[in-house]
Amino acid sequence: MGYKVIELGRNNLYDRVNKLLVSCEWSDCSFSVCGKKLKAHKLILGVSSPVFEAMFYGPLSTNDDIIITDIEPSIFQLLLNYIYTDKLDIDSIEEAYDVLYASRKYMLENLTDICISYIQSNMDIDNVITVLNYPEYIQDNQLVLSALKLFCQHADYLLKENKKYISLTCMQKILNCNEMNISEKDLIQEVFEWTKHYCDQNNVESDFQNRRDVLIKCGLLKKLRLFTLSMADIEEIKGCQYNLLIHDEIDDLKQVVRGSGIMTNKVISTFDTKIIPRNALKLHWCLCHRAPIRSESPIVVDPVYNSTVHTRVRANKSTFINSLNVQSRMAPVCNQFNTNVYFEQFTISVTCELSKKIISTFNFKRNIEYDSNIEVKFIKPLLFKKNLWYNISIKWPQLNRYSLYAVESRDSGYNNGKIKFEFEDLTKNGGSFLRAVKFCI
Repeated sequence: MGYKVIELGRNNLYDRVNKLLVSCEWSDCSFSVCGKKLKAHKLILGVSSPVFEAMFYGPLSTNDDIIITDIEPSIFQLLLNYIYTDKLDIDSIEEAYDVLYASRKYMLENLTDICISYIQSNMDIDNVITVLNYPEYIQDNQLVLSALKLFCQHADYLLKENKKYISLTCMQKILNCNEMNISEKDLIQEVFEWTKHYCDQNNVESDFQNRRDVLIKCGLLKKLRLFTLSMADIEEIKGCQYNLLIHDEIDDLKQVVRGSGIMTNKVISTFDTKIIPRNALKLHWCLCHRAPIRSESPIVVDPVYNSTVHTRVRANKSTFINSLNVQSRMAPVCNQFNTNVYFEQFTISVTCELSKKIISTFNFKRNIEYDSNIEVKFIKPLLFKKNLWYNISIKWPQLNRYSLYAVESRDSGYNNGKIKFEFEDLTKNGGSFLRAVKFCI
């Protein structure tokens, strides 16, 4: 004779255990976490963590409140939630690092792996400096390597725009890298300027001597490859506002770079004597192709009334856009010249809707095949900042005749698991003229 199992709400084991945590029923231990009292159960904690096991069942066990001063109450609550339910809800990189510290303290290896995986999956150019700024005692070697690679791929942008957020230990890690997408001349100038921010943040007067001391005493000057510079580079550094080289060093450096001088002990002890420049890193560009949904009436480019199409684009992470993919003109029914090629001409402008600022304008002029894809590659990749709308406008010059472009309605969303794009087409007769973008995160 069998038994019928009747589900009565909280029949799931995790739900029942979680009820103990929420209700505090039969709790037999308590923690004072930065002054906030949290109750728990020794048995559940003990079987989850060897640290808690020793704390409650070892020779030094105690029934007194456990005082914790190095973990915030909200983070300790997340730790308890995971122990009781195997579930973890993290909202940010910073929160993941706080939980990572707690998981290591209580030797919860699975939780440590979850935190590291979260940080790795959510790392981007918006938070990579945050990752690198964390101290060694809480870091993970693989995370640091991944963060350094990401930083160095976009070093030119990150150093120019976000250098003031870079800590000393972060800067030391960066300058140890042999591959970086920035010229050594620009790197040196950015590091020299960074010393001003470092002094300001540490309440030190940012005069020449103090900023230079930061370079020398922290070993940063030795990490800059001055011997890879050209004479023109040296002159530009000498004349820049934040130059930290003294005259004798510049003279000796010029002699060495010319090949007509001998390295003095002063130069050897002050500079990195490497003559091999850093290598550039190849960026990995991905295609965000908008899936077609249905055919639409062709777009008619009218020389007076309909010479511009617009598409709004937004991404949930800051990303660089390298090129756009659009549709070429439809082949004419009466092709009097019997050719499959025509001369295409239009202007693309990209505007940030928040600032109303045009971030790029590009004139496209080229012979193109009818009924084909056109890849428009920008001279320099454009940065689309996280969660901001950008308007991509394509405008044709005033033509003497109408032109037709076959279009389809395309998906308004794209998600590859790492980044999400949203699209909104603003054409008069429907359809999506913008077919794809090529991006790098």
